[in-house]
Amino acid sequence: MMKKGWAWWLFLLLPLSVLAQEETLISGGFESGGFGGPAWKMTLLDGDFGILTGGRGGWIINHTFVIGGGGYNTLWDIKTGRQTADGVPLYLEMGYGGLEITYIHTSDRLIHYTVNTLLGAGHARLEEHNPQIEYASDRFYVIEPGVNMEINVYRWVRICVGATYRFITGFETEDLSSTDLSGPSGVITLKFGVF
Repeated sequence: MMKKGWAWWLFLLLPLSVLAQEETLISGGFESGGFGGPAWKMTLLDGDFGILTGGRGGWIINHTFVIGGGGYNTLWDIKTGRQTADGVPLYLEMGYGGLEITYIHTSDRLIHYTVNTLLGAGHARLEEHNPQIEYASDRFYVIEPGVNMEINVYRWVRICVGATYRFITGFETEDLSSTDLSGPSGVITLKFGVF
């Protein structure tokens, strides 16, 4: 009778030991954080230098993945070298934003790298100044992958320096195309949060 009792216990505990060895994609518990902060992009737009200002933020999952967003706009209108039929100079103004997905490698190291991609949409226009008159405008879609080096300045402050490339599609006016608005950027981001 005693031997049968041990056999039943062994039969009941065997599946529990198999469950204890189960492997999962995310293990060791779940940790969550977040950040927000300003960002600046030095870029080329239609062959001319420009600065985009904006901000980024996101939800940090297990110190490794970020789901968030970002938005950017030209700091000043860029003189394009194009003119109206009357010889009035035209200036470019652009803004865009969207969803950002980021991978963080070894977040606890003093210096580490991140890889991110922005998927979004935006708007650009050519305009006259004095008085300000819109000449042409259109909406567009954007995909902007990037790679960054990040420095842990303090427990709740990080500086991120990197490079991106802006792929724009769907923009078309008589004077500008998607290719004119696509291009590389150097990026500086200040991040404040719980990492």
